[in-house]
Amino acid sequence: MAGFALLVAVCAAAWLSSAVQGLAREPYRIGYAPSARIHVEARDRLKAVYGRAGLAVEFLPLPQKRSLVLAVDGLIDGDVGRIPGLEKRFPTLMRVDVKLMDLVGSAYVLKGQHLGDFRPELLETLRAGAVRGVLWAEKIMGERPLEHVNNYETLFGMLQEGRIDVALANRLSAEYIFAGDRARYAAIRRLDPPVFHVPFYHYVNTKDADIVPQLEKAMRELRAEGYWLDEAGD
Repeated sequence: MAGFALLVAVCAAAWLSSAVQGLAREPYRIGYAPSARIHVEARDRLKAVYGRAGLAVEFLPLPQKRSLVLAVDGLIDGDVGRIPGLEKRFPTLMRVDVKLMDLVGSAYVLKGQHLGDFRPELLETLRAGAVRGVLWAEKIMGERPLEHVNNYETLFGMLQEGRIDVALANRLSAEYIFAGDRARYAAIRRLDPPVFHVPFYHYVNTKDADIVPQLEKAMRELRAEGYWLDEAGD
């Protein structure tokens, strides 16, 4: 009987130790790019997701490319959001397979060029630019030249100066920049339809694969409850 009591005590102590360790775990460290509005919106949504899942999280402001590299290398736990298929290119990343939001990419040009609607063949002749780390722009351009810059202010400045002919930009980020100074960007217009439109997913390093089901469950619950009223990124 004494042996049984001892076994129960040992098991209870082991369970308590495991529970305490779980509670004491350092927050998951997730990278995001403050200069990209879609990353800021994704960060805000993930705060609710991790909270619903009962997981502590810390969001680290990083350059867009740096956030991805650190997540791939496992030096941080993940990246707030990227386009689907990233796990094929980077096997150490795992997709949380519930859409966080939509990513819409558009082409921006100067008014008065009479280019009409966007069509892919425009990219054969126009000099294009994009913010470094915007992977969909690199995918769309393929082997064609693409001027890389560090932020959207520089990108649209180059467009206004005639150093590029078309700026490929996430619509959420572009409209945020324009709203801050309508007069400054009044000569720029967006071509429709969008260049790129895909779901946007949260990614974690495979070392944190155990939390993916919890995050997916939390996302489904929040979406079913109408926690997000729109598809940010449009």
